[in-house]
Amino acid sequence: MASRNRTAVTTLDQKSFLARQPPFNRLSETELASLAKELKIGHFQPGEVLLKAGEIPACLYFIIDGAVYEIDGDPDLSYQEGGGSLAAAAKSAGSMWCVIALYGAEDTFDADALLEGAGTHSFVVSEPTRCLQMPRPVFLQAVQSHPQLSSFYKQKISQRLAALHEVGDNQDLAAFTIARIQDTYIHPPVFVSAQTSIHQTAMAMKAHKINSVLVQYGDETGIVTATDLREAAIIQRQSVDDAVGPLATYELISMKPDDFLFNALLRMTHHNVNRLVIRDSKAIYGILEQIDLLSYLSNHSHLIALQIDRARSQEDLKRASRDLVNVIRDLHDKGIKIRYIMQLVSELNKKLLRKLFALLVPSELMENACLLVLGSEGREEQVLKTDQDNALILRDDFNHLGLEQITREFTESLIDFGYPRCPGNIMVSNPYWSKPVSAFKDELFQWIVHPTPDSFLQFAIFFDAMAVAGDDNLLRHVKDHMYRLLGDHRSFYSQFAKSTVAFETPLGFFTNFVVEKDRDELDIKKGGIFPIVHGIRSLALEYRLPQTNTVDRITALSQRNLFKPSFGIELIEVFTYLSTLRAEAGLRKIREGRTQDNYLNPKDLNKLQREVLRDSFKIVNEFKKFISYHFKLGMIS
Repeated sequence: MASRNRTAVTTLDQKSFLARQPPFNRLSETELASLAKELKIGHFQPGEVLLKAGEIPACLYFIIDGAVYEIDGDPDLSYQEGGGSLAAAAKSAGSMWCVIALYGAEDTFDADALLEGAGTHSFVVSEPTRCLQMPRPVFLQAVQSHPQLSSFYKQKISQRLAALHEVGDNQDLAAFTIARIQDTYIHPPVFVSAQTSIHQTAMAMKAHKINSVLVQYGDETGIVTATDLREAAIIQRQSVDDAVGPLATYELISMKPDDFLFNALLRMTHHNVNRLVIRDSKAIYGILEQIDLLSYLSNHSHLIALQIDRARSQEDLKRASRDLVNVIRDLHDKGIKIRYIMQLVSELNKKLLRKLFALLVPSELMENACLLVLGSEGREEQVLKTDQDNALILRDDFNHLGLEQITREFTESLIDFGYPRCPGNIMVSNPYWSKPVSAFKDELFQWIVHPTPDSFLQFAIFFDAMAVAGDDNLLRHVKDHMYRLLGDHRSFYSQFAKSTVAFETPLGFFTNFVVEKDRDELDIKKGGIFPIVHGIRSLALEYRLPQTNTVDRITALSQRNLFKPSFGIELIEVFTYLSTLRAEAGLRKIREGRTQDNYLNPKDLNKLQREVLRDSFKIVNEFKKFISYHFKLGMIS
């Protein structure tokens, strides 16, 4: 039971405290003072149950100091089993109950239960705790009277995440992520016929002050650039009176005017072009030049792409690779969402690997091999440089005497570029990951028919593979064989999915609770990112989705009505938010001269970020339950 407060807390203190709590911080001074007068203070001891699942809450709790567990299960039973220690109960509860979240100083609970009439979880005091209590009638009247409170408590996690983005330090740069192609300058189209001479085409470019024109050849439309004309007239010594038609490229790379400008940058980077044709199904609007796009976006990623394209040695590539962290930092500081940064970094990484492979590999090997990126690189979710994960598939019956030296030099070059050696040795320099199609098929047979804990990990890494150089048909042959094997071994899906629930959700991120021994940080990858990635990967495997990216997989699964579209949106938002926190923590450690890893110090987060992180982990737990039910994980050992 609550006891009398032993430390004086004045109404003024209560008002100041309330003014720091979202969404009450949106109220006026007068409104805050009125509510503060209604607050009561309570002092609670470890093990006290403040609210049981199914009960009607008497008040909204604001924690002054101490900690409170939100749990799923019988709180009385768990406390008794813990021998009177809630900490012991938390470790020994097992199937009786599980911790959903841990609330600390300046956290609040349980508004949802107050609004819905009953709570779905129980709340148990973890350590000596003081709370301010707002009586239920006062809270409900406040929500009804103030739209600011009503809108906040009705928001879903995706909306709260969006609100969090809006209050960032770079609000003026938010347009950076939503700008569309039509928002920047599009050069009006200038057409010439295929019979027009090279000289006349050059004069047309000069007259219109442009670097490209569109070429009409019957029903086809192509594009020719000033570079094409110089190449023909000066390098190839063609007559300037020759027709321009044969010089044009007729496979136009185009986009719609209402597409995002950042996507245009990705398209240019992917296809290694300096301009795009802007068109819809009916008409060509004009040409988007890279220089105009970059003047709008004002970042230097194009310089890295250019450095990679022009590289003639490993040393040239090394210089380009070193600049990548600065580009990531610049994009993040400008307010670019981490998902888009992932896409751009992926394109640049693939471009770099492709170029390094081309510098080291003779044409004969290039035609008979397929270079793969695996894991997070294959999913296009790498932001900062992490361990190498790559492999090489060789055509059956093809042998190359210098293969061992080439793969070793490839791995060592990447280490020199700043990509650490993989602790698990999942690199092309390891013969286990550089072998013929038939050998990979044999390996898949072992992974699927005779799985082990290690082989599940190897299978997961390989399943996310993406071809970046060489003959991508080799990867397609191997994956086709994989699905044929899975058709005869359906039990593999559940065994594979089991890792989704292997790690517990972090519990100590709101107080000084130490999740890992000897450090005040939590592993955000194990606690939140991995369960989403692997759970979605397991579903993608079952449904044979071609996508490798987690967000793309969630979208595809939502379209198949596997779960509600709203839950799919929340999963995407949570995955993006957790990835953002991980990247921000990594960038912070790099700036401080420390090694970047998957750990996050909750002290580096503000209150709203911690609140959204708590909500995010709730979604992770909900997703774990979905995976457990879908794959019937409770029925397997």
